[in-house]
Amino acid sequence: MFVTVTIQTYNRCGLLAETLESLRSLRGPAAVEYEILVVDNNSTDGTAQVLEKYGRLLAPRLRSVFEPQQGLSHARNRALREAQGQIVSFLDDDVLVDPDWLSAVVGAFERYQADVVGGKSYLIYRSRRPSWLSEHYEFFLSRLDYGDRAIVGVDQDLYGLNFSVRRGTILRAGGFDPSLGRCGSVSLRSGEESDLLRRVRALGGVVVYEPRAVVGHIIAGDRLRMKWFLRRAFAAGVDLETMQGTAPDGPGLSRPGVHLLRCCGSVLRSVLRGEIRADVLFGKTLAVSGALGAIYARARRSRPVHGAEVSA
Repeated sequence: MFVTVTIQTYNRCGLLAETLESLRSLRGPAAVEYEILVVDNNSTDGTAQVLEKYGRLLAPRLRSVFEPQQGLSHARNRALREAQGQIVSFLDDDVLVDPDWLSAVVGAFERYQADVVGGKSYLIYRSRRPSWLSEHYEFFLSRLDYGDRAIVGVDQDLYGLNFSVRRGTILRAGGFDPSLGRCGSVSLRSGEESDLLRRVRALGGVVVYEPRAVVGHIIAGDRLRMKWFLRRAFAAGVDLETMQGTAPDGPGLSRPGVHLLRCCGSVLRSVLRGEIRADVLFGKTLAVSGALGAIYARARRSRPVHGAEVSA
């Protein structure tokens, strides 16, 4: 088996260096060969210098390519085209990889004849976690833990910071949808992994959660602000409506509109009851932001342009 471990990066050279440093301690099975492929998605910071340094430290495994089309899904599809391995393991550029991660990933593919393997991810806070952020909402920061036993045929989401695929299956499924996912430093949209998993499952692919494949996700201070979470929840609402909003509504308010009213009502009830704990109100405000995102996506999809409709 040959594995391509790939990282897509944009203007985060400091974090990228930490991720590459963690890969220096990677232990893989003796019978498995692997390469490390970094896709530079238009970085203008010190990414080139980091790649030059770790090109020496991780030689001969590390190579890099430049992808000019902005967007995480474009960069991931470039990795699929460039990969030499039958297995392509996607890592984010801000994770620390457990030394036995690769062995766990390879073992899951072999043991379960998997087409997709996702692992456990924990959070590494670089500053104190705010009191308003409860553990329940850490999934917005890509914390994932479905327990300590492997789940074959898992029907829950797996996150792209720790997401390995059988290359042939993913190419047959059409790769990552470029209309979804992060784009530069502006968009916080995601959903590309969920969309891909839906298509893989439709093809009969085997999706596995492997808890022994562990990475730590570094959380920088700029993500520990209420504004960032509200933007992230809004983007999640846009993604959910984009992927699931094709069913027609009945008479009256649209489905996202009804959801928004319920969310606003929940916030109002909490205030009237004196439930003014920061974490409670914050969670309900996130739900409102997500509902607004869904309404925005619905309106954008139905907006006429020269007599036609805008496609999602």
